[in-house]
Amino acid sequence: MSEIISAGEFVAVMQESLDRGQEFIFTPSGNSMLPMLDGKHDKVTFSQKPDQLKKYDVAFYVRRRTNQLVLHRMIGFTKSGEYIFCGDNQYSYEYGVGDDDVLALMTAFTHNGKTYSVNDLSYRFYIRRMMLKKRLRRFAGRVYRKLFKKTK
Repeated sequence: MSEIISAGEFVAVMQESLDRGQEFIFTPSGNSMLPMLDGKHDKVTFSQKPDQLKKYDVAFYVRRRTNQLVLHRMIGFTKSGEYIFCGDNQYSYEYGVGDDDVLALMTAFTHNGKTYSVNDLSYRFYIRRMMLKKRLRRFAGRVYRKLFKKTK
């Protein structure tokens, strides 16, 4: 049986588990991390967040202006040292996420019944392929807009 709780209660339960040194497992909703995570069936395992994220880490964070909980991949840093995030199934970047906004780090996930660690070679190949595809699509979009830009 699943019970719906508020985001604040969810974060409190998660933090309590992580503070005790336990992993926290849940099923995320949404489709921003497709094809890696299906928001209906897959599960994500979290551990305590590190002092600083590394490029391509998947983190669970809060959008401070809306208090929305988000699970996305960290893809870089701003000049001021804040994180840049983007879902695997998205092409717009989210800037300005700070260390205080990050709640936990994904350490493993279960997809189609199989569990993968973030250290698995197949997962690391997936990241490289996904990031290359994302860069190529962003580049193609810029070229398309330049070529077919409407003139007034």
